[in-house]
Parts: sequence; C-alpha cells; structure tokens
Amino acid sequence: MSQKRHPSLLGALLWLGVGILFLLRNFGIGPDFWSMAARYWPILLILLGLGKVIDYYRHKEGVSLRVGEVVGIFILLLIGTAITRVSESPISQAFRDWSIPMGDSSVHPGQWLGTSYTYTQEATYPMSSTAPIRIENAYGLVSVTPGSDGEVRVRLKKVVYTSEESKAKGIADQIRLEAGPQANEEPGMPVKAEVEPKGKSRGQLFVVKNNRDALAANDYRFNTDMEVFVPKRTDLTVRNSFGELRVSNVDGKLDLETTHNALELRDCSGEFKVSNRYAESRLTNLTGNLNVEARGHVYVEAVKGDVIVRDEYSPVEITDVTGQVTVSNTESNVRLDKITKAVVVDARGTQVNASELGSTLKVTTNHRRLEVSDVASNIVLDCQYSTVSLKDIRGNVDLSTNSDRITADGIRGYLKVKGQGSGIRANSVDGPVEIQTTLKDVIVNNFGGSCTVANEYADVSLSTGTLGKGDIAVKNHNGGIDLFIPEGAPFQIDATARNGRVASDYAGLEPSQGAGDVGLLKAKLKGGGPKILLDTEYSNINIRARGSEGDAGSKVESEPGSRQPRRARRAEAVR
Repeated sequence: MSQKRHPSLLGALLWLGVGILFLLRNFGIGPDFWSMAARYWPILLILLGLGKVIDYYRHKEGVSLRVGEVVGIFILLLIGTAITRVSESPISQAFRDWSIPMGDSSVHPGQWLGTSYTYTQEATYPMSSTAPIRIENAYGLVSVTPGSDGEVRVRLKKVVYTSEESKAKGIADQIRLEAGPQANEEPGMPVKAEVEPKGKSRGQLFVVKNNRDALAANDYRFNTDMEVFVPKRTDLTVRNSFGELRVSNVDGKLDLETTHNALELRDCSGEFKVSNRYAESRLTNLTGNLNVEARGHVYVEAVKGDVIVRDEYSPVEITDVTGQVTVSNTESNVRLDKITKAVVVDARGTQVNASELGSTLKVTTNHRRLEVSDVASNIVLDCQYSTVSLKDIRGNVDLSTNSDRITADGIRGYLKVKGQGSGIRANSVDGPVEIQTTLKDVIVNNFGGSCTVANEYADVSLSTGTLGKGDIAVKNHNGGIDLFIPEGAPFQIDATARNGRVASDYAGLEPSQGAGDVGLLKAKLKGGGPKILLDTEYSNINIRARGSEGDAGSKVESEPGSRQPRRARRAEAVR
C-alpha cells in the first residue's frame, strides 16, 4: 500500500507571498517585482532547501529529490540568470519606459491605435490680473511657452480614433475647451478673504482644461494635445496624465506633473516642482531650486540652484549644478558630475558615479559599484557589499564598510575606515590613516602621516617613502605584517610575532627569538624618531628597506629571504 504524500508547506507559503507581491504592485505599492527577481531570485533555491528540511522534520521520511524537482531547479537557474542579465541591459529600461515601437515612432500608454481624424480649435482668453495659471489634461501632449502678457492663448488638437469621418467630426464637436478664473482650492494656497490690491486677484486661479470628464461615459477614443501660450512671468501648475509635458522659457513658480510619457522642462527661472512616473524627465538650463519625484529616467543639466531628486528603479543623471544636490534612488544607477556644493546620495542597491564635485559628498549604498573622483572636500561613505573606487579626494575620507572592496588613490586629507570583511588598498594618502577591518588584506602605499591598522584573519602591508610625520601601529590576528620603510630613516621599532617570527632585510635591524615561539625585534636607529609598533598572532612580520621589493602590494609576489612566492611557500609548508 502506497504511503500518502503530503504537500510542501513552504511551497504554499511561497506562492502566497508571490501573489501578494503582484497584487500590491497592481495598486502601485511596494518595490518593482522584476527588479527584485533579478537580484534576489537565488532566495528561491534557499527556500527550496528549507522546504526539504521542514518536510523531513514534519514527516521523518528522509529528504528526497525527484526528477521533476531537478528539472525545475535547472529551469529556475536558467530563468533567474536570464532575468539578471536582462535587468542589467538597455532592454530593461525600454520595458520600464513602457513604449511600443511603431515604425519611426513609439506608442506609449494613453495613445490609441487605428484610424484617426484630427481637428483643431483655437481660443484666446484675456487675463486682467496676475493670477496663477492651472492647466489640466489627460491622454495627450501639453506644451507651454511664453505668449503675450494679459492673455492666455490655447490651441487644442483633437485626435479622434474611429473608422467613420462623420462620426469622428461629431465627437470632435463635443470636445471643447474650458477656461476662466476659478477659486483656488489647492492645498497650501488658501483663498484670501481680505480686500485685494488693485491689479491683483489672490485666491483665484486661471484654469485651462477640456471637458473630457463630461464625455467619459460615452466610451469615445480620443487624444487631446494642448499648446498653451502664457505670459512669460507667471506661476504655473500643470496636471497631465498619460501624456507628454513640455514647458520652456517660463519664469515663475512651476508645479508640473504627468505620467507614462516624457516630461521636458528647459530655459526657465523660478522655483520648480516636478513629478513624473514611468517615463523620462529631462530638466535643463534652469535658474532656481528644483524638486523632482519620479519613477523613470531623470536627467538634470545646467541648474543654478539646489536640486532634490527622489527616484526608484531608474537611472538618475545630474550634471553642471551650481548648488546642493540630494538624491534618493533604489536599484538603479546614479551619475553626478560638476556640482559646486554639498552632495548627499541615499542609494540602496544602486551604482553611483560621482566626479568633479566642489564640496562635500555623503553616500549611503550597497551591493553595487561606487566610483568617486575629483572631489574638492570631505567625503563620508556608508556602504555594504560594494566595490568602492576613490581617486583624487582633496579632503578627508570617512568610510563605514561591510564586505566591500575599497581602492583609494590620492587622498589629500586623512583616511578613516571602520568596517568588517572589507579589503582595502590605499595609495598616496597625505594625512593620517586609520583602518579597522577583518578577513581581507589591507595594503597602504605612500602614506605621509601616522598609520594605524587593525585586522584579523588577513595580511597587512605598509609602504612609505618618508618617516617623521607620525607613528605607525599595526595590530593583527592570524595574519602577517609586511612593512617597507626608507633606508637611513631615524625611527624606533617594537615588533612582536607570537606563534610566528620576525624577519628583516633592513640594515641595522636584527630580530631575536623570545621565550617560546615568539619573534621579537626592538631597536632605535639614528637617535630614534617616529614609533613603529607591530603586533601579530599566529603569523609573521617582515621588515624591508623601501625599494627592495617595490610597494607594499608586492607582498604577494615574494617573501624576504626567499625567491619563492609567499603562497607557494605556504603550500610547501602544508605539504
């Protein structure tokens, strides 16, 4: 009699979780599912293993792996790898922009397909005051440019999709412009009850829109493109959806919002608030502070003012900004270039490239590459599981790291690293060096000040061409220490290798063997100078004259007193 097989509890929970994620995304809540899948799909393999363990303890039947499961795992590996590759390619952005190529153009959400007829309506509305202007539209382009003072001129293009021209004209006749003053009920802009100065009309908006909402029940298919000419100096609010938005050469307080299509703002001055989802935003040649909320590619160039960008799952590019920059991004790329004031980046799962910064930089990121170069002031980095490259930093560097690979070259101030599991290679540091890490090698070349390093379970190598600007202290555990110092330099040294040895090819330094298995070296050369304190357990200390083997990084190539590579000698010792 065959034994009844029980279903997997973890499998049911997995399908439940995936279903909830998809449901939340349909309501616009939570992270992008495909971005998560591209990075975290190996978790499914972990869950499969946990399911086997749970099933074993539930039924005590042993752990079995059927042929179907093996095939399923293989397919999962192929699909997961493919999703990862696609998510890192230009194709991914095309899917996120959600456009369909059609000949020489592309169709975005909100654009209809099929036979269409186009009709145009124009109207001019006088404005007797300086009231702010509000433009409302959906499913079509909104373009705003300067016109004559004291009036608003609108050109409405109606694109009706139907197979009969007579029917299209009847629909077009029902689509009408609506414009005029309206009480201002926008949040934060209350209606003023007091008497207004002559020529002013506080508490009112001049609203330009069409009657699309009144026609919604008729199930017509049409787009409305609005070309609006406004006074050059005006406060402007635009609310569009499923349509492109362009504003240029308007000066004032601008509040712009659209979805699913490109947004362009250029050659304006004032104060700018921009919102766009699921499409590109291009913001160029602006004078004034800029605040952007987006879920799509954001490109900012030539802004005289502060910039704030909050974006998700899409690249952010910011260049040539005279002001402060603050960026928040998730699971994408951020590029910053030519920024004069302080920069702050909070970028989870995002690759960050920053160069030519005129002030401070603060970055929080993880799991991706971070490249920083040509920074005129201090930088503060908080990163995990990243590859970090720093070059030409004319200030201090503070790093908080976890399981990173860090390369720093040309640091004019101090270098402080506090972390664990991070490998560090630093070249040409003018100020003091303080490094604390574990599990990975630390290599420091050409430091000009004091140098303090603490490490565990990996090696430390230091090389300097000058002594006299600070002490050197290295404390290691289960890792070796290599020190390259210039010939003829005055210093005093105290080196201890417990359960190891101290070796030296430096003239005047003769190691000794202490009680038990302890290597020792204590000496004062040329009257003394900076103090050198080296301490390690379960490994060796090697002291060399600078130039005998090049920089500290050459420790991997050879070991004093031997022509064999260090790793080869370790292997030989094991044998």
